[in-house]
Amino acid sequence: MRLTHALFSIVLMIMLALTGCTSSTPSGAPAPANNTNNNETPPAQPPQNNNGQQTPATEPANGEAQPAENGEEVKEKEVMLVFSDSNLMEQYKEPRTIKYKKEENLPTIALMAWQNGPQNKNLTSLIPKNVKIQSLKKEGDTAIVSLSPEIKQANLGSTGEQFLLEEMATILSQFGYKNMKVLVDGKEVETILGHMDTTTPVEPLKLNELKEMK
Repeated sequence: MRLTHALFSIVLMIMLALTGCTSSTPSGAPAPANNTNNNETPPAQPPQNNNGQQTPATEPANGEAQPAENGEEVKEKEVMLVFSDSNLMEQYKEPRTIKYKKEENLPTIALMAWQNGPQNKNLTSLIPKNVKIQSLKKEGDTAIVSLSPEIKQANLGSTGEQFLLEEMATILSQFGYKNMKVLVDGKEVETILGHMDTTTPVEPLKLNELKEMK
């Protein structure tokens, strides 16, 4: 009996082994991928935005450059600037068209145009180019103008200092100021160049009495 039981077990093991050899792949299992080149790099993907959406790398969506945002409207106004002749003998008015966005900035822009100098080569500018117009405010009918300390570098005598102050006051008179007072670095000074008293307001010239240099 023991021999018969042992032979039966051996036969059963042989049959199971033969059954396993007939199919190396389980039924219904997917075939392995055919990877012929393990070093192949996948294709590059386009850049993505924060939402995971693909976006072009350099060009905007419509293929055209986007216009800049619209700023404030630029306006123009003609004003009269005042300059001296090169010999400091007489003062002349010179019309100038200036551009601005806000009307309250007009007086300062006019002074900056004056500082840049005349268009007529026979006229001259008396204020140094490195002087900064720090501020301009109104006290009653008086324009209070603060200039940077570089104004003291102006190489002018008494007539030149007088002309410089009168020219500033006359330009500002076109914007509702009756006179002008000059400060240096925001502080009142007795004089800017040692000749004219700057503790009291400077009166403007009468524009209608000034000639234009031909």
